[in-house]
Amino acid sequence: MKLGKLLKYSLFLFIFSLITYFILTVYIYYFSKNPNIEIVYSFVAPICIFLVSTMYSRSIHEKGLLRGIEIWIIYFAIVLLMKVLFRYPAEIKLLYNGIILIMSILGGIIGVNLKNKRA
Repeated sequence: MKLGKLLKYSLFLFIFSLITYFILTVYIYYFSKNPNIEIVYSFVAPICIFLVSTMYSRSIHEKGLLRGIEIWIIYFAIVLLMKVLFRYPAEIKLLYNGIILIMSILGGIIGVNLKNKRA
Protein backbone atom coordinates (compact mmCIF):
# COMPACT_ATOMS: atom_id res chain seq x y z
CA MET A 1 0.00 0.00 0.00
CA LYS A 2 1.37 3.36 -1.02
CA LEU A 3 -0.10 5.82 1.43
CA GLY A 4 0.72 8.93 -0.61
CA LYS A 5 -1.14 7.71 -3.69
CA LEU A 6 -4.01 6.41 -1.56
CA LEU A 7 -4.47 9.84 0.03
CA LYS A 8 -4.14 11.55 -3.37
CA TYR A 9 -6.85 9.43 -4.95
CA SER A 10 -9.03 9.67 -1.84
CA LEU A 11 -8.89 13.43 -2.29
CA PHE A 12 -9.82 12.92 -5.96
CA LEU A 13 -12.82 10.86 -4.82
CA PHE A 14 -13.94 13.61 -2.47
CA ILE A 15 -13.50 16.33 -5.11
CA PHE A 16 -15.22 14.31 -7.90
CA SER A 17 -18.16 13.62 -5.62
CA LEU A 18 -18.53 17.24 -4.54
CA ILE A 19 -18.33 18.56 -8.10
CA THR A 20 -20.81 15.99 -9.37
CA TYR A 21 -23.27 16.65 -6.56
CA PHE A 22 -22.95 20.41 -7.12
CA ILE A 23 -23.58 20.18 -10.86
CA LEU A 24 -26.51 17.83 -10.32
CA THR A 25 -28.02 20.08 -7.66
CA VAL A 26 -27.74 23.18 -9.82
CA TYR A 27 -29.28 21.36 -12.76
CA ILE A 28 -32.20 20.05 -10.73
CA TYR A 29 -32.81 23.37 -9.00
CA TYR A 30 -32.75 25.60 -12.08
CA PHE A 31 -33.57 23.47 -15.09
CA SER A 32 -35.55 20.41 -14.09
CA LYS A 33 -39.29 20.35 -13.61
CA ASN A 34 -39.40 16.58 -13.05
CA PRO A 35 -39.06 15.59 -9.36
CA ASN A 36 -38.30 11.97 -10.29
CA ILE A 37 -34.83 12.91 -11.53
CA GLU A 38 -33.60 13.04 -7.93
CA ILE A 39 -32.98 9.28 -8.12
CA VAL A 40 -29.75 10.16 -9.95
CA TYR A 41 -28.25 11.19 -6.59
CA SER A 42 -27.99 7.53 -5.60
CA PHE A 43 -25.82 6.78 -8.66
CA VAL A 44 -23.21 9.48 -8.06
CA ALA A 45 -21.20 7.73 -5.34
CA PRO A 46 -20.87 4.36 -7.14
CA ILE A 47 -19.81 6.02 -10.40
CA CYS A 48 -17.28 8.30 -8.68
CA ILE A 49 -15.82 5.47 -6.63
CA PHE A 50 -15.57 3.28 -9.74
CA LEU A 51 -13.65 5.97 -11.64
CA VAL A 52 -11.31 6.75 -8.75
CA SER A 53 -10.69 3.08 -8.02
CA THR A 54 -9.83 2.54 -11.68
CA MET A 55 -7.38 5.46 -11.68
CA TYR A 56 -5.79 4.39 -8.39
CA SER A 57 -5.23 0.77 -9.34
CA ARG A 58 -3.98 1.81 -12.78
CA SER A 59 -1.32 3.98 -11.16
CA ILE A 60 -0.23 1.20 -8.75
CA HIS A 61 -0.38 -1.72 -11.28
CA GLU A 62 -0.82 -4.49 -8.74
CA LYS A 63 -3.60 -6.30 -6.88
CA GLY A 64 -6.67 -4.49 -8.17
CA LEU A 65 -8.97 -6.29 -5.75
CA LEU A 66 -7.11 -4.93 -2.74
CA ARG A 67 -6.78 -1.46 -4.26
CA GLY A 68 -10.54 -1.31 -4.76
CA ILE A 69 -11.13 -2.38 -1.17
CA GLU A 70 -8.69 0.30 0.06
CA ILE A 71 -10.60 3.04 -1.77
CA TRP A 72 -13.89 1.69 -0.40
CA ILE A 73 -12.53 1.68 3.16
CA ILE A 74 -11.56 5.34 2.80
CA TYR A 75 -15.03 6.15 1.40
CA PHE A 76 -16.75 4.26 4.21
CA ALA A 77 -14.57 5.94 6.86
CA ILE A 78 -15.50 9.36 5.47
CA VAL A 79 -19.19 8.47 5.51
CA LEU A 80 -18.98 7.23 9.11
CA LEU A 81 -17.01 10.29 10.18
CA MET A 82 -19.58 12.61 8.65
CA LYS A 83 -22.43 10.73 10.33
CA VAL A 84 -20.72 11.07 13.71
CA LEU A 85 -19.65 14.69 13.31
CA PHE A 86 -23.01 15.94 12.07
CA ARG A 87 -24.99 13.57 14.34
CA TYR A 88 -26.95 12.28 11.36
CA PRO A 89 -29.40 9.69 12.74
CA ALA A 90 -29.92 7.68 9.53
CA GLU A 91 -28.79 4.10 9.48
CA ILE A 92 -26.16 2.71 7.14
CA LYS A 93 -27.65 0.88 4.17
CA LEU A 94 -25.85 -2.45 3.80
CA LEU A 95 -27.11 -3.17 0.29
CA TYR A 96 -26.10 0.25 -1.01
CA ASN A 97 -22.65 0.04 0.57
CA GLY A 98 -22.29 -3.50 -0.77
CA ILE A 99 -23.00 -2.21 -4.27
CA ILE A 100 -20.43 0.54 -3.78
CA LEU A 101 -17.91 -2.07 -2.59
CA ILE A 102 -18.55 -4.18 -5.70
CA MET A 103 -18.14 -1.12 -7.95
CA SER A 104 -14.89 -0.24 -6.20
CA ILE A 105 -13.50 -3.76 -6.57
CA LEU A 106 -14.60 -3.90 -10.20
CA GLY A 107 -12.92 -0.55 -10.86
CA GLY A 108 -9.74 -1.79 -9.19
CA ILE A 109 -9.63 -4.96 -11.27
CA ILE A 110 -10.33 -3.09 -14.51
CA GLY A 111 -7.75 -0.43 -13.67
CA VAL A 112 -4.98 -2.99 -13.19
CA ASN A 113 -5.82 -4.69 -16.46
CA LEU A 114 -5.96 -1.52 -18.57
CA LYS A 115 -2.99 -1.02 -20.84
CA ASN A 116 -0.70 1.77 -19.96
CA LYS A 117 -0.46 4.12 -22.96
CA ARG A 118 3.15 5.03 -22.16
CA ALA A 119 4.37 1.47 -22.56
